[in-house]
Amino acid sequence: MKATFSLKHVSRITDHIGIIEHCIFAKPNHKEGYCVDDNARALLACLRVDGKEKETAQQLIPTYLRFLVRARDKKGFHQDLNQDLIWKDDAGVEDGFGRAMVALGETTLSASQDNQKLTAAFIFDQQAFLIPTIKYPRVMAQTIIAISKRIKFKKELIVLSDKLTKDYQKHSSESWRWYEDILTYENGLPPFSLFCAFQVTKNQKYLEVAKESLDFLIEQVYDHSKDCFSFVGNKGWYPKDKKPAIFDQQPIEAGSMVEVCAKAYEVLKDPKYLHFARTAFLWYSGKNILGLPMIDNLTGGVYDGLESQKVNQNEGAESVLSYILACLALKEIE
Repeated sequence: MKATFSLKHVSRITDHIGIIEHCIFAKPNHKEGYCVDDNARALLACLRVDGKEKETAQQLIPTYLRFLVRARDKKGFHQDLNQDLIWKDDAGVEDGFGRAMVALGETTLSASQDNQKLTAAFIFDQQAFLIPTIKYPRVMAQTIIAISKRIKFKKELIVLSDKLTKDYQKHSSESWRWYEDILTYENGLPPFSLFCAFQVTKNQKYLEVAKESLDFLIEQVYDHSKDCFSFVGNKGWYPKDKKPAIFDQQPIEAGSMVEVCAKAYEVLKDPKYLHFARTAFLWYSGKNILGLPMIDNLTGGVYDGLESQKVNQNEGAESVLSYILACLALKEIE
């Protein structure tokens, strides 16, 4: 399967506020509002788009950047904005914080307009004082990735990378090579972040943990009998010493695996990671345990989940953005 995509569905579900989080089938569900995670993902994707879709991407970038600026607060970032444009939550230093910082960090490097770079740099630096308050491994990972794009905060990157490797050492055993006692969602993030940390610092400890944890993750979610990935389902996740949930499998897991394997191949030049990146990408086209395609070729969207007997035919923002980011990651290494 060739790594191709369209921004047609992304444009359809974006209005003047931002990208709408959920859809009913392919129609945006305005009642569900917007979230920082998806607007950050959309900004990342549009910054990386080239070729025939670049003009569309450039038109969308100001909307997503403006959304992140709006979400900032002295306590971190808000996460969910309802259709009445009222934040549903208190600002904090959780997943939305890390993902917003990744998108802002990349904007400082990749935006085509100086005013966008300056805006992103200002907000990133303004929020950086909150980095020492980060508690959760996934947010640590996201923020390490963010700082790898804005290395004036290299000291903070080292502190977070050391914390993440200590979490790994605390929870790891001979049979469980992970940062927590459970595998949940977007599991490629922690090893991806430590590959980034290694690229910045050349600290072999980060590289060792990144590779070891990625190899463990692949072994847990690769179905050798069917020669495809079978990602941890969100109906129970995968607690240590228990059996993993098989369904519902989310597109973001395939995208996360593509991205981390592409990064591993970039760093290590080991062809097995290129193989696994390509195989994870094929999950979208039907190389999964049900043999069902997850891409809606008519709309350009991606279905929201692989259920026990069918696909969830809603086409939310996270799903299509995970696919686009996976396409872009593959194109970087092929």
